[in-house]
Amino acid sequence: MEQGRDSGKENTKIPDITRLFKGPGNEFEVEVVFGEIGNRSPRESHPFDEIIVVAAGTINIERSDENKISSYKSPDFVVIPGGVEHVIEPVETPTKVVIIHPERQ
Repeated sequence: MEQGRDSGKENTKIPDITRLFKGPGNEFEVEVVFGEIGNRSPRESHPFDEIIVVAAGTINIERSDENKISSYKSPDFVVIPGGVEHVIEPVETPTKVVIIHPERQ
């Protein structure tokens, strides 16, 4: 796993991520994420919507369009609109998440 840095949390482990790109312009992306307690995604936003499916475990998501941290447990899913900054953090080991970017353009 890589070591990352995010909003004051140094040396936060980024989860194990496998990416699959499909389509003529690689515009459809699926990420399979295996996370554990202590992992944390970088704070980021995208110009496209992101669909997050919790396949196993529980995650917390901090979003720039909400003033709270929301928890999602398998089999929940959430849509993060394009342009919304977010951070994803597993709160169980193991946690398995599928992230879908249907339009990466």
